[in-house]
Amino acid sequence: MAKIRKKPKKSINKNINKKSFTQSTPNIAEKLDNEMVAFLDTEFLTSQIKGGPPAKLVSVGFVVCGKNFEEVTRFHSYIYAEDKLHDRFQEMTGIERKDLLSAPDYELVMEEVAEQLEAWEVSRIYVWGPDKYVIQRDLLEYRKDISKRTRKIVNRILRMIKDIEGTYSAKLDLQSAGIGSLKIICGLGTEVSHNALDDAVDLKNIIRHIDLKGCSEHMLQIMKKYTSEKEVYYRLRRFREKWDDVSEGIQEKSLSLLKELGKVDTVEARALRDDLLVMCTGEAMAFPTLEEYIQKENAKTGKVIRDKNDK
Repeated sequence: MAKIRKKPKKSINKNINKKSFTQSTPNIAEKLDNEMVAFLDTEFLTSQIKGGPPAKLVSVGFVVCGKNFEEVTRFHSYIYAEDKLHDRFQEMTGIERKDLLSAPDYELVMEEVAEQLEAWEVSRIYVWGPDKYVIQRDLLEYRKDISKRTRKIVNRILRMIKDIEGTYSAKLDLQSAGIGSLKIICGLGTEVSHNALDDAVDLKNIIRHIDLKGCSEHMLQIMKKYTSEKEVYYRLRRFREKWDDVSEGIQEKSLSLLKELGKVDTVEARALRDDLLVMCTGEAMAFPTLEEYIQKENAKTGKVIRDKNDK
């Protein structure tokens, strides 16, 4: 766990959801003049089997901030679990089984979360995506033996959580975008750590940028084009493996067609080209990443994508 400048604790039995928040939130920055808010993210273990058990909460992190998004505290903790971790999960998150086996129990973690939120008089918790749903399902499926006191605490926390993905996607006139894509179009870097605290801080920085500075119309237009073309590309793609029974004659004709398709700069031609390539050679292709796509688009206008650490 990590904490800074912690205020004296108050009773965790008090209702930490003091205010009613029924209205939409078009601009969080405006609320921070009078309120303290938290940006929260979770990591959860999902099943690798279709129709398997629901996601299990294994990590929670949040950052609390006030006016102008100034941070006052950070919190992070793993949650004890004995589950085996599949390779994909470990690769993405960097979480190892030993991290969860040595972590505090669920009740201790959630009570500490509540104490931190109440100590800083947090009025609302913002998330991007399914975190609230994951916490709800996790509570129902995996926490049947927790105390009534802790269950009430978690339910109060859930009432404070607001998913802002739809609100801010609409504000930017974008289809739903992930944290990684938003970091790129805001010029805040190109990496997503898949660490609950780091991702919560990223979310805070993204919303600060959108609310206080706004996003470049140029970057937003590229993002819209990217989303649209990526959807068309994967809708048109048909093949993922090499065809063993393709004759040499067909391969030669296909490779010749590949060269011609390479001269056509459309997403439809790219999808057909990549299908032919994998059929004839086994070389699997994918749609470019957003960063690669932006670099290509900016090359047409002489613009460049910059990381926040660039001088």
